[in-house]
Amino acid sequence: MQSVAHEIAANITGKVKLQEPLKYHTSFKIGGPADLYVQVQNVRELVYVLSLLQQNGIPWFILGNGTNLLVHDEGYRGSVIHLSGKFKDFKFNGLMLEAGAAVPLAVLARRANSLGLSGLTFAGGIPGTVGGAVVMNAGAHGHCLSEVLVDVQILDSSLELHTCQASELGLNYRKSKISSSEIICFVRFQLEAGDKVELERQSRDYLMFRHNRQPRQPNAGSIFKNPPDTAAGSLIEAAGLKGYRVGGAMISDIHANFIVNCQQATAQDVMTLINIVRRKVAQQFGIELELEVRLLGY
Repeated sequence: MQSVAHEIAANITGKVKLQEPLKYHTSFKIGGPADLYVQVQNVRELVYVLSLLQQNGIPWFILGNGTNLLVHDEGYRGSVIHLSGKFKDFKFNGLMLEAGAAVPLAVLARRANSLGLSGLTFAGGIPGTVGGAVVMNAGAHGHCLSEVLVDVQILDSSLELHTCQASELGLNYRKSKISSSEIICFVRFQLEAGDKVELERQSRDYLMFRHNRQPRQPNAGSIFKNPPDTAAGSLIEAAGLKGYRVGGAMISDIHANFIVNCQQATAQDVMTLINIVRRKVAQQFGIELELEVRLLGY
């Protein structure tokens, strides 16, 4: 791994680190080290790094803001790739918004609001980057990205860049057909003209709603997807698990579909809570909860 790291470092401009603790790169503040951490600045560097990793049989994972991720305590035996540089650029062309996959979604929402452009206001409080948000078809307040997404540029497993229309991505509730071997590089959103004052007022309301109903301790957002016609948080609370704690991790006493890192929690603490929740909800309500948070190193 060290020789691969040296070769990558000699040919790209981004950071290259060995045994980088991933707890520094996740909102949960949990996770062991990745064997290799690489920051790439553009598509050329991304293709070069992936090609070298493939030649050496090294698995890889694209890491955004780490806001929907639980990393194993022993870390990840492979390379974590972080998109930066050109992937953080965005621009507005009339009602069309073009953005790199590494742009924080909330930044785009705020900028669109300030320009009087409607379509992303719901996303002002959603953490994470554009790429990850598209893969998960992120949403809030009854809206989701599929409503405004036009197309994406994807780097496929053959390391070729091609454009896919939104209708080809199988976007549904918190999921898509985009595979783990495909990397979103750039996206386009179609917005609409709106009233700047009203959009910013609505955005403040959404943010206040989120502030009052979601915990502020380190967390990874919603742990489970909402089952049809009900809410995961309501089921967990009804099962008597709100505030339940294992080690340094606790089911939030503000919103039961959040697990918080309240005191140097380990990934094992979190996984124990996840398994307890799944078992009790299945026993009491006959519903199998599906994870929304992604796992790395498991």
